[in-house]
Amino acid sequence: MKAELNDKQKKKVKEYFEKLYPSYRESGEFEEDEKDILYRISYFQKKFREKVDGLSEIDFEEILSNTWAFRRFRGNIHYRAQEIIADNGMEKVREAFKILTDTSMSPHKRYGKVLGMIKGLGPATITEILAYLQPHECALWNRRAREALDILGIDMVDTSKYALSPKEYKIYNELVKSIHKQLDEPEGEKIGLFFAHVFFFELSQMEQEPDTSSIEDFDDLTIQNVRGHRRVFAFDHDEIRDLTRDIGLMLGFEANTEVQVAHGARVDVVWSARIGNLGIVNYVFEIHKKGSIDSLLMNLQKSKSNPTVQKVIAISDEEQLKRIERESKGLPEEFRRDLTFWSVEEVLKVAENLESAMKIIDSLNLTPEPFK
Repeated sequence: MKAELNDKQKKKVKEYFEKLYPSYRESGEFEEDEKDILYRISYFQKKFREKVDGLSEIDFEEILSNTWAFRRFRGNIHYRAQEIIADNGMEKVREAFKILTDTSMSPHKRYGKVLGMIKGLGPATITEILAYLQPHECALWNRRAREALDILGIDMVDTSKYALSPKEYKIYNELVKSIHKQLDEPEGEKIGLFFAHVFFFELSQMEQEPDTSSIEDFDDLTIQNVRGHRRVFAFDHDEIRDLTRDIGLMLGFEANTEVQVAHGARVDVVWSARIGNLGIVNYVFEIHKKGSIDSLLMNLQKSKSNPTVQKVIAISDEEQLKRIERESKGLPEEFRRDLTFWSVEEVLKVAENLESAMKIIDSLNLTPEPFK
């Protein structure tokens, strides 16, 4: 599949860019973002490459702190780095990073080799590092990009997917190059395809309902997505799992995925906190996309056998949450009292709002960058 935009898509890209870019440029944000991106490109192309062979735990923490994907955990970077090292081991982390720096291999092949290799490093982090190493060849695959593609009505890659396959990532890179070409802004050339991602971010952040009257040939679904400023899709289990973990980390909890909390009870996410004389308090989250609701409820009941577990939370779409609530009616009152329901839509909203809040707090420069 050739990732070339058709005339209608080219027009949409240009129309939105012309609506968003002037105010963004005049606000002074572009200069700040460009400076930040150029610093990170320089860091990964020089220091990152130098550190890979003898990568230490401190080096690993520094590398994570220089990615956007981990920037939101500013106060919890050390914990996240140690957690990833404990789950995977430093040797495996070194191996994965060596693969990412091996430019004799095509980007999509490097992506495919590393994807799923390191627990705790998802597609957003992997593609971000690839983009810093080769900014004119590699593009970031993250939630902002997916939202922007939905608004633009571009469906050459499946925007419902949290992680693309290597083949899909290859197509996506070519697609972003096509979009970047349409932006036709000389000032953006220094940062390569990151310029397209700046556009994606601004597009995904639109707060006011845009004027779509001048944009011809919109189909109803595209206009609905633009005006609603919210993607509608069958949620990805792993994405919601990782977002739930990330929300916990941003709130100051220790948080991890795929945790054994009791005999026969392995759960998607656990938030942990140490509370004075009470010791450790755990909150258990299970994401339900499909399968047996009875099995879900049984797993949550087993989790409650661990005395440190205070609450068990079922996460799904609104329709399935109603079914889960109905099927829990006959269960013991003690369990039902500690069972809570959280919709996928609310998880996405909380994650987005927390990220925005952390970005604002970060801009205050209350504490210096630890590795900058």
